[in-house]
Amino acid sequence: MIELKGMTWDHPRGLDSVVNSNDLLKEKLGISITWDARSLLAFGDQHISEFYQDYDLLIIDHPHVPDAVHAKAVVALDGVISDSDMELLARTSVGQSHNSYQYQGKQWSLAIDTAAQVSAYRPDLTDSAPVFWDDVFALARSKKLLWAHKPVDAFSTFATLMAQKGAPLCAGGTYLNESVGLEVLSMMVELASLVPDFCATSNPIEIAEVLAGSDDYAHGICMYGYSNYGHQGFRKNLLAYDDLPSFDGLATGSQLGGAGVAISSATKSLEAATKAAVLLSLPEIQSTTYGLCGGQPGNLVAWKNDALNRASNNFFRNTLRTLERAWVRPRVLGWPDVQFESSQIIHQALTTKTVNASVISQIAATYEKNVKE
Repeated sequence: MIELKGMTWDHPRGLDSVVNSNDLLKEKLGISITWDARSLLAFGDQHISEFYQDYDLLIIDHPHVPDAVHAKAVVALDGVISDSDMELLARTSVGQSHNSYQYQGKQWSLAIDTAAQVSAYRPDLTDSAPVFWDDVFALARSKKLLWAHKPVDAFSTFATLMAQKGAPLCAGGTYLNESVGLEVLSMMVELASLVPDFCATSNPIEIAEVLAGSDDYAHGICMYGYSNYGHQGFRKNLLAYDDLPSFDGLATGSQLGGAGVAISSATKSLEAATKAAVLLSLPEIQSTTYGLCGGQPGNLVAWKNDALNRASNNFFRNTLRTLERAWVRPRVLGWPDVQFESSQIIHQALTTKTVNASVISQIAATYEKNVKE
């Protein structure tokens, strides 16, 4: 038995899914992986260079790829993984998930997990999720809607709305269209004034817990989806997930999230780590042990799997349109710091209800400050 070490993130979607797949890895490959987990906040903010040396496999977010590459922390998968496997994984990826791990013409990770900002609701309290942003504001005024907007999630909503307004971040040779940014942030400040104060310190998991645990609220919007809340018995009440609200009803522009499995450059077992990464990304695991234990596959075959949809209250079918039309953050060196600093400025604007051209200029300045060409 070959023993490997992996680093993932601390939630059933990130941890239980891979732990639950270990027996199948042992059976098929003679490989066992011991997984450590870091917090969701660290998953979004911590540089991979800080921990890669202790692991063979790394579950990472695609905006971290350039920093990991320049730190020589991860292995390029081209030529390591067979062309046939790479082609299959690219062809069966959910939306742009596979492509989001490409940088400098190479593939640095495999899409083991896919997510985007979507909507959640209590099917016992309401019939459906809001389709348009006007519907969102009506629900917010009725005091039945929650919106997670702690800093990193506030940034995600800002990026989503910029894309939905036709001015995605880093389009047209500039980080931020400042006139559209002012319009978007003003809209967010208005929404923040209508939802409960605890939303400002909550992430999508915490909002899902409130929705599933009490009857005070029926809707959550701009939440990264967690399919396990659609599993019977996971929490007191069942959640249903659906497309993200939009201005045109087409659910385009949601910020793509998810996670990829990368191979640490520090591994002493490159062949075994490669075999494990590929199998973890294929339907054989994604549609079974991974997806049925709260995982959120990166593989389209798994998203269309009947058993996974039955187990998750049709989470995958209901949100697939949003995932396939999602906006992908740029892979540029320094992006995690751009995202972090922008999120702090956006969040302060939401909590102080202050939005003006100066605030937008501060957000715009984070890119030039942090990005290294």
